[in-house]
Parts: sequence; structure tokens; C-alpha cells
Amino acid sequence: MDLHLSRPIVLRTNPSLISRWRARRFLIPEICLLCLSIFLVLVANHRAWGQSSQTLRIYLARHGETDWNVERRLQGGIDTALNSTGRKQAAKLAERLKGIRLDAVYSSTLSRSRETAEIVRGDIPLKSLAGLSERRIGKFEGKKLDKISDPATALEYPKRSRDPDDELDGGESLNQFYERVRTTIEFIRSQHSSGAILIVAHAITNQMILRAIFNLTLQQAISIGQENDELYLIELDAGNAPRLWKLITESNLGDL
Repeated sequence: MDLHLSRPIVLRTNPSLISRWRARRFLIPEICLLCLSIFLVLVANHRAWGQSSQTLRIYLARHGETDWNVERRLQGGIDTALNSTGRKQAAKLAERLKGIRLDAVYSSTLSRSRETAEIVRGDIPLKSLAGLSERRIGKFEGKKLDKISDPATALEYPKRSRDPDDELDGGESLNQFYERVRTTIEFIRSQHSSGAILIVAHAITNQMILRAIFNLTLQQAISIGQENDELYLIELDAGNAPRLWKLITESNLGDL
């Protein structure tokens, strides 16, 4: 059953409030948590609080689940495919966006992102950009984040992956990766002054997209956790600060 709200819940940055939230949750200016029904009414009618006719709406999705997601195996730049759950999640995303007039769909060049986008896009043009691909994580690609089967990786990767200058022995540093994603999202925005687009990318890629658009610190960005079936909506117009909406369904009601 969906919740029904009369207006969005807006959470603004507040240090005393942040301290009461688990680290997995995050707060940045103009983040709005929405239930499914309100979210769909908003996007279907192409109206939102305080927006102009020149609003650009970016629907930001993560690719569907892969077997390596289930195994907690680090994928990085390795080209893995969706599993059956991932394809169902992509089909569900297509259903959620049904009736929304998209001007373009963007994905990375990795199969798990492209396949998700292909399932969703219908007859909308799909553009695959290498700049949207996941962070390359060097020696850690293919390894499992498991304290029992691979305690060395479970200890080393979380520390090194947060160092902004660590290239992870053949991968990309967070600073290098951020510049790649920032340049790509600026290119995408230059192609669309208004309208609606869908971007299907990856967990860390989407963190960097949000960092670039909302001017987040690195620590704020990497604290954002988007599941494989979660959908965000970013609204951009000249007259207002950027706004971020998160689709709330039965699977993530705990985020309210």
C-alpha cells in the first residue's frame, strides 16, 4: 500500500538533526522524501513547488542488481551483467516512469547500466557515455567485501577508497573520478536547458553527480546510499536552488 501525503517533506541541513540519523541516511539542502503516489503525480503533470517552465528534470537511477551485488563483490570498471532480479527492477523502473515524456536517456558504457536503460527507454534515444561508468578501483576489482572470506580486502578497501588521492593501485582516485563525472554531467546539462532526461549509472557515479549538482563535500557525497531499485528526481531551474526528490516505496519506508 502506498502512503498519501498532501505535501512533500522537506529536510534541510541541521547539525542537531544529522546527529540523530544513521550514517546511511543523508541530509542536504532541498532534499524531499516522497511516497510513490505523490512522486508520480508530480512527474506526470510536470509541476513542482516553485519551479518555472524552464525546469530541467533529471531522473537519476542506479542500474539493476547483478550477481556481484548479491555477493558483495567489488565491480568497479568490470563489465558485469544484470541478473534476473536486476531485469525485474529495470522493468519496474520503466513502469514507474510510464507516461513521462523523456527527451533522452543516458547510461554508462558498462552492460549493467546499458541493459537497465535499454529496458526502460522504449523508443527514447539512448546515449552511452564512458564518463558515467563506475569508478575504476584497481587491484580491488573482483574482490569481495567479506570479513570472513577476504578479511584483508574488508579492512583495506574501505579506508583506501575514501582517500581522495589514492588511485587504488591502477584505478582512479576519487578526485580523478569526480572530475570525470563532473565534466560529463556538465556536458549532459549543456544539451538540455529544460525538459526531462533519465540517467542510469552506478552507486559511486551517482554520488559524484549529486556532489557536482548540489556542491556537496566529498564526505557528504560518499555517505549517500542508493539501492539498485531506488529512483531520485533532481529539479534544476534558474530561479531556485536545485531540488532533490527521493521516491519512497514499501522497500525504503524506513528512510522517512
